[in-house]
Amino acid sequence: MEPALTPTEWAEHFRRQAEWTRAARNYLYRRADLLRARRVLDVGCGTGVITEEMATRTRGRVVGLDINPDFLRLREGNGAAYVLGDALRLPFAGRAFDVVVGHFVLMWLRDPRQGMAEMVRVTRAGGWVLLCAEPDYGARLDYPDLPHAAWHIEALRREGADPFMGRKLRALCAEQGLDAEVGCLSAPWTGEAIRDSLDGEWATLSRITREFVSEDERRAVRAREEAAIARGERFVFMPVFYAAARVPG
Repeated sequence: MEPALTPTEWAEHFRRQAEWTRAARNYLYRRADLLRARRVLDVGCGTGVITEEMATRTRGRVVGLDINPDFLRLREGNGAAYVLGDALRLPFAGRAFDVVVGHFVLMWLRDPRQGMAEMVRVTRAGGWVLLCAEPDYGARLDYPDLPHAAWHIEALRREGADPFMGRKLRALCAEQGLDAEVGCLSAPWTGEAIRDSLDGEWATLSRITREFVSEDERRAVRAREEAAIARGERFVFMPVFYAAARVPG
């Protein structure tokens, strides 16, 4: 995918994503006893938002890996090491890490099965693979009925991503012999939260739909959404799935 955003804009996008999924990550960190891990790998680390977070939550060494050198140049701090590399061919020896983490990663891989196999390969026996966040736009609910989910699905497919990755996590783990715990995270959408998120979501929708939705249609849909917010009717359910799996000995 050729990003439409600048690396700095992507950094802000990754920061917002990390805020949305913080509760799930905190649970997964405790589940995997991250504090006592000696070596931790963040696959597809982007600009290092979560990599740096983990570096403050463990006594061990944290490594972030990403295929985009521009992202790595914008890493957030100095608490971790960074490696340029491909998630489908991780440049590490087998069983090198105690905890391997991915956050909105599998959905972007051209071969998520291979990506999952690589994550398992570099995790030691008894270690943990944590898939912190993978969305499922096919399960998104909007009231009143709006085309947001359909637009995201079409845009992600055009970019080579899988908009339904969330529902596939347990199957991907099972293929690697892992009995995964899978859960679903959805933020509580209060009226204030919906209003506060409006401009940000529409900035994203405008960017990702520019090739297949007209400006007039976007304006009409936004007007419908703003009217629903004003009436207090607007509701959103956007499921983001996570999985935790221990690698057998």
